[in-house]
Amino acid sequence: MPASPHDLTISLYRLARRHRDWDRAQLAEVLGITVDELETAGKELQQLGLVLPGDSWTAVEPMHAAQQLLQQHGQSVAAWSESAARLAVDIDAMAALLPELRVLAEDDAQNTVLEGNETARQFLAELGHSLQRELLTVHSGGALSQEAIDAALPQDLAVLERGVEVRTVYLSSAVRSLPTLRYLEQLSEAGAQVRIRDTLPFRMVLADGATAVCSMKWAEGRSGAVVVRGSTFTQLLRRVFDFCWAEATPMGAFGGRSSRTTGDDLDDEQRLMLRLFHDGLTDQAIARQLGVAPRTFTRKLRILFEQLEVESRFQAGVEAVRRGLV
Repeated sequence: MPASPHDLTISLYRLARRHRDWDRAQLAEVLGITVDELETAGKELQQLGLVLPGDSWTAVEPMHAAQQLLQQHGQSVAAWSESAARLAVDIDAMAALLPELRVLAEDDAQNTVLEGNETARQFLAELGHSLQRELLTVHSGGALSQEAIDAALPQDLAVLERGVEVRTVYLSSAVRSLPTLRYLEQLSEAGAQVRIRDTLPFRMVLADGATAVCSMKWAEGRSGAVVVRGSTFTQLLRRVFDFCWAEATPMGAFGGRSSRTTGDDLDDEQRLMLRLFHDGLTDQAIARQLGVAPRTFTRKLRILFEQLEVESRFQAGVEAVRRGLV
């Protein structure tokens, strides 16, 4: 019996070449192995194409077997290459469709109706906890009740404390209510930007440019809200907000007061900020002198700019000098 499986395979091939008419039993007997051991060695030869299967194995010349093996693998490689090429074409086609597919996925079945005002309030409270960047609101209703203010103010201040930019537009009729006016002044002092307008289309909340909540009233007297998440609709609602905001009046200039603040309207801290602007100090340096965090300073700066109706430190400095505030 050959010393190793490799030797057995070689011996079987040589024997099969010399005795092409021998059957398996004869080959096994000469090699001194069982038929099962012979079958194991024969499978390796068949896999390499060195013998052809049958009652008696037919040996194939090594060079011919090698050529056949290379041809088979070449066909496999060609088939794989063709399949890979088709896959690449399919991937390119899918990539070209992805933007449209993504829009469809975002805009399809993304609207949710919230039945009842309480359900809408609960949803808005949960939405406030997830805010990260920006909150835009249009308040088309009338004055707020003290109960509504007490419920909303802590949530609003928490949102501002997290650094979320808040801009809101209220009806002029609403701010004639003293509680509502005080509420908006507190928001403004905390960093929110508040504007007033005589007419507004509907009540709306737009969170991080991705989720909008619009108030709804049905003919049968039911009320609630609709939640919109599709990018196409939220972009449209953002344009509605931008239009309302551009046509609204900053709260500090509302109520018949001059559109330009006087020195008497500024507190000691704001006067100090203006002097430091005039002296050329950086925002970080001014924040250190005021003893406040950079985020808090940014809010204070935004409030000052809105009171002066300017858009930059340079403009604020010019206005301060022109009005004799420094």
